Formats: sequence, C-alpha cells, structure tokens
Amino acid sequence: MTSSKNPIYRVHFQTEDRNYSLLARSVKESEFFGFIEISEIIFEDVNRLIISPEDEALRKEFAKAESISIPHQYMRRIDRLSDDDDIGVSYLKIAERPNKTK
Repeated sequence: MTSSKNPIYRVHFQTEDRNYSLLARSVKESEFFGFIEISEIIFEDVNRLIISPEDEALRKEFAKAESISIPHQYMRRIDRLSDDDDIGVSYLKIAERPNKTK
C-alpha cells in the first residue's frame, strides 16, 4: 500500500441507536482517555445537484464541530484510503439500529 501525503480515513462507529460511517482527514488518540478524536470531516460537495439524505443528516449533526471524540468501545473500524478516488459517491451514512422486539 502506498502512503499518500494527505490520507483519508473512513471511520465506522456505533452509538446506542445508530451506525455511522464518515470520512475524515485526521484520526488520532484524543487527549481524553479512552477516546478517538476525528477531525477535518469530509462531506459531499454542496455544489452537486443531488445531495444524499445521509450526507445532509451528517452535515447537520457534525458540520459545526471542529473535532469529535468517540469512545473506543463505539469504534467498529477505521480504513485508511489510498487516495481521493477511493471516496466514491457516498460513504457517508447514518443507519438506525433496528428495534428489538420480543
């Protein structure tokens, strides 16, 4: 795998009710013990004709955040992408967890 100057990370994490997958340029240990810090979040181009509902929801939730800190136990996977071409149309997703019925 070749290392790029500005790597892009695809970060998958889960909260109690949602699964998230987003893109960021910076992922590192947080100054808060037990947390991963994600910053420089990448969103789809706002000049596109079609903006996915997932991207719009992520933009509303995270756009004003300089960085977010996620507890280690919520992390599912972090992928380092080799270049911008690996981003694709929409890796940005929020998925609701299905309700458990007895």
